[in-house]
Amino acid sequence: MHCQVKAPNQNVFDPTSMFGGSAVVLLGLGFGDDLQITTRYKQNDYPTIVKTEYLDLDLSAPVAAYFTKGDFKISDPYQNDLILRDVFPLSDFKLRVLFSVSSRSEWRDPLIISITKPETLTEYSFLGKQLEFRFPYPRYFGSISEAKGYITSTMLTDGRILLAGGVNPSGATVATIEIWNPETGISKILPSLNQSLMGMAVCVQNDGKVLVSGGKSVLGNVTANSQISDKIYLIDPVNETVVELPFIMQRRRYGHTMVCLNQGDLLVSGGQSQVGTDPSAVTDDHEYVSMSGNNSTILAGSSNFPHGMAFHSVEYDQLNSRILFYGGRDRLDLYAMFSNTIYAMDTNTFALNSLPVTFATSRSNVSHFKMPNQDRVFLGGMIREGTGSKAIESWSENLTTTTSLGFTTRFKNGSAIVRFSDEQVFFTGGIDTYYKSGMLELYDHYERKNYIVDTMMVPRSEHSSHLTTKGIVIFGDSASLDTRVEVYGKD
Repeated sequence: MHCQVKAPNQNVFDPTSMFGGSAVVLLGLGFGDDLQITTRYKQNDYPTIVKTEYLDLDLSAPVAAYFTKGDFKISDPYQNDLILRDVFPLSDFKLRVLFSVSSRSEWRDPLIISITKPETLTEYSFLGKQLEFRFPYPRYFGSISEAKGYITSTMLTDGRILLAGGVNPSGATVATIEIWNPETGISKILPSLNQSLMGMAVCVQNDGKVLVSGGKSVLGNVTANSQISDKIYLIDPVNETVVELPFIMQRRRYGHTMVCLNQGDLLVSGGQSQVGTDPSAVTDDHEYVSMSGNNSTILAGSSNFPHGMAFHSVEYDQLNSRILFYGGRDRLDLYAMFSNTIYAMDTNTFALNSLPVTFATSRSNVSHFKMPNQDRVFLGGMIREGTGSKAIESWSENLTTTTSLGFTTRFKNGSAIVRFSDEQVFFTGGIDTYYKSGMLELYDHYERKNYIVDTMMVPRSEHSSHLTTKGIVIFGDSASLDTRVEVYGKD
């Protein structure tokens, strides 16, 4: 059947409209199986099509050769910004759409790419497809209680964010405990710590309660052992209580890690334990903290690191009954040895072993993320005193290999690194050699590439970032008086 309608908005058989698509199905005008077109992007992904200048589409049937540039349309107001160059098949089941990008300004409205059915495609039903992409953008949303940086922060089980301690713009540590709500932008003050501290270790128990331990009471090098804390605090976000536990750790610790184990106890590892910048000031041991027994015990020597370890990163791999440690340094001066080894501790025996892989880059303060393909990606950190790392590396445990994935565009001391979606990680701010950075960079593990994607509202360093339902929230700074919270999201 053939009909010609001069006014397209009156065409009841127009498959790109909801009514017309229904009419096609009801009247039997769609022949064969339905054709599905999908992209690799999930709803929460940052669409890098503006940076890569291509978009790959997966088809449910081998009909890629039927589609041409004429079957695609870019929505207003982006028709002059994202210009369609070409459409061609990569295989029978995959299409590649090529663009030219003439403008990379902030895109607040959704970008919609409409696909219509090719005239020559007859063996499959296809009612048209609209792909919608939303690009995040920065804005202010709420504030924290006071200006501070170096904040110990963690995401709570209900989506709120706990902030503990930190350093104010005058260089003094603070004892504040507060909870910031990403749904309202409002911060709630809880009772303070018994001591002003920075650099505490933090973990969240299965019941939602939070523990913080150690830290130090001064911003610079400690001059007395008492400036390093041996205390543990239990924070109840529901009842809004902050309680110092009735016992202390066996060692004072700063630059250490802490894991909330499945049964509720804690494992505390490494860190600076006394005054000094030489290796003797950094411990190589681990403590087991029994929450039910109200005591702490130094584990046996078989658990020890081969040398003192501070500013390492930790992952609790509960499924495989182990704790993984990445990076770290053995002392706090210019002569520090940085680690490129992965250590694994069995949580049944607490024996520590090094895994048979090493990274090309030795560093401390490294951030790590487990990707959907089980790769662990490592970003940021320090490679020597005052010098950040640009290296991006991954570890495939199945293949027993580590791989270099390139570099970030700038050094990022004091940056915050946070997951944005399943395969995407954001860098926010930091010290870029001699100045504070306001750049936002994105690492996309699907593309194995890193991009500069936007700028922050203000440059920040020694700040915090977390992924919330609103997007990435960014707050704090080591020197700024600004208490406002930035959100980098799609709303």
